[in-house]
Amino acid sequence: MVERGDVLRAKPAPDLFLNCQQRLGVPVEACYVVGDAVWDLLAARRARMLSVGLLSGGYGEDELNQAGAFRVYRDAAELRDSLDELGVVP
Repeated sequence: MVERGDVLRAKPAPDLFLNCQQRLGVPVEACYVVGDAVWDLLAARRARMLSVGLLSGGYGEDELNQAGAFRVYRDAAELRDSLDELGVVP
């Protein structure tokens, strides 16, 4: 788990996501970010990670798309049911 105190800068800087990626030891291209706020998606884009938006954070679909979401889903259940769209095999 990576917490705000583990990095110098908070979102929309990519530090949290890059720290997590480094701890996992996987390439950036293998990382997916799921976020419900514009700041999550902006940070993911700056980290060069695929980002997925959820409408649970009070932001609209247009706002999440403009921030860089590859796809936007109503909630985690819809995301789970659509993993094949992201190339994830459950």
